Amino acid sequence: MGYAYDYSYDYPVNSGMSDSVFAVVMSIYLIVIMLALLLFIVEYVFRGIGLYTIGKRMGKSSPWLAFIPFARTYFHGELAGTIALKTKKVKSPGVWNLVLPIIWGIVVSIFYFIFFFILGFGVFSSVSYSHGYGYNPVIGGGAVMVLVVLILLLVVMLLIYQAVYSVLTALINFQIYGRFTTRNMAIAHSVLSIILPLYESFCLFALRNRDFNPGMEPRLTPPPVRTIYPGNPVPPVPPTAPEGEKTVPPVPPAAPEEEKPAAPVPPAAPEEEKPAAPVPPAAPEQEEKSE
Repeated sequence: MGYAYDYSYDYPVNSGMSDSVFAVVMSIYLIVIMLALLLFIVEYVFRGIGLYTIGKRMGKSSPWLAFIPFARTYFHGELAGTIALKTKKVKSPGVWNLVLPIIWGIVVSIFYFIFFFILGFGVFSSVSYSHGYGYNPVIGGGAVMVLVVLILLLVVMLLIYQAVYSVLTALINFQIYGRFTTRNMAIAHSVLSIILPLYESFCLFALRNRDFNPGMEPRLTPPPVRTIYPGNPVPPVPPTAPEGEKTVPPVPPAAPEEEKPAAPVPPAAPEEEKPAAPVPPAAPEQEEKSE
């Protein structure tokens, strides 16, 4: 005779607390995403309007680049013009402003590839078996030291990149702000544009319609003059009449009247000379008789 015992234990699990925590975390996450998206839109619009207006006033041929991603970074640097340093000049700040982030992205990608390659190689090359029950992957000390050195090298390179790019951005903004405000205010605005988010966009938007400082006006190129060759003159184009109106043919100029030669004037006849009357001789004076 057999006996069978079946034991079952049911423990109530209260999952209400975990669900509420998850809901709160997801709500905060969505709020952060929405705020970040809103700030991105505000920054994009204000920065684009500021760069577009300044570029148009400076006579740039393509101010619409201010609203195109990546191209607006190049356009921002080109608005500054040539940046004069103590011994050198940065002739194309827009190119450097665009190329430096691309170079940094390539460097970071290469670092991640090397990091994960060394990490995987260290794991698979340092497998230790224990008690015949399997293996425990352990990274060797040499691989750990290489990874630490790589991380420190990346941190140093990041600091150098941030310093160089921040200085370049400050010089570009200083050149642009200096056209509309004083030198001290341009320095202050340039520094705050690096430290505070959205400050650069609002500053460009606020300065876009200000008058240029004396001597800072852009040199706008005049429209090209039509070349007229002396041997082959170009006839003038008559103006076109608006639609609905009949063109009136031009009135030809009147032919000049033929001038008739004037009749010669005969010379005046000389007046007849009358003979002059004879002058009578003077009477002789009576001589006084001497006594």
